[in-house]
Amino acid sequence: MKNRSFATLGILALLAAGSAFGQQRLRYDIPFEFHFADAVMPAGQYDVDMTANHVQHLLAIDCRSCDAQAFSLTYPIGGGENTPTEGRLVFNKYGDTYFLSQVWTPGYSQGGALSKSKTEHEIARITSPAQTSQVIMARR
Repeated sequence: MKNRSFATLGILALLAAGSAFGQQRLRYDIPFEFHFADAVMPAGQYDVDMTANHVQHLLAIDCRSCDAQAFSLTYPIGGGENTPTEGRLVFNKYGDTYFLSQVWTPGYSQGGALSKSKTEHEIARITSPAQTSQVIMARR
């Protein structure tokens, strides 16, 4: 119990510290069930909130209509001269199973990538390449 309280306080501190560097909230209508961190999230309308500093990103998603919330640390990707003008969610798709893999916010050259879970590695291993793709959802 003490460890859980300490972890919660640590995450709140990360949110507070990260908000000084940059925060962007976008709303997406996601029409399919997907995996995010260790959770399976239902289809629905999600608020996606990425708080970033120079070292890490904290990604929080919240589905108001389906009462589902989850968060995860991501690692920075990109960072070149190309700055997207729209937000993007990138999903890895294996057959009919989706995994959130990247989040990009408008006006920032760095995006946030999620590490592949054990479940994603296993499903990727048993899915034929012909059934594997990426799905990109864009939002201005």
